[in-house]
Amino acid sequence: MINSVMSEGLKGMQHSQREMQKSAQEIAEANIREQPSETVEVQSVTRTNPVAPVEEPVRSDSGGDIVEPLIELRRQEQLFDASANVVSVADKTLGSLIDVKS
Repeated sequence: MINSVMSEGLKGMQHSQREMQKSAQEIAEANIREQPSETVEVQSVTRTNPVAPVEEPVRSDSGGDIVEPLIELRRQEQLFDASANVVSVADKTLGSLIDVKS
């Protein structure tokens, strides 16, 4: 029984890890340009203009929306922690059972 509890906790951790990787990939892809042939204008820095003005970055067609993947990343982090706690409790319980038997 303890092994099945520990196994379920490990499955939960693995699932959360996969989902976190998916969310991280979506976040990374949100900043990729759709047209790689576009060039970014580079402005030189001179004494009279020590800081070049910042221009708005090129956004992808998807709008570069990262809100949902960030929320999902946080949610999966919490699920991972909960699954890790299940594994920890199962481990402690198994240790206690072994101590009682000996």
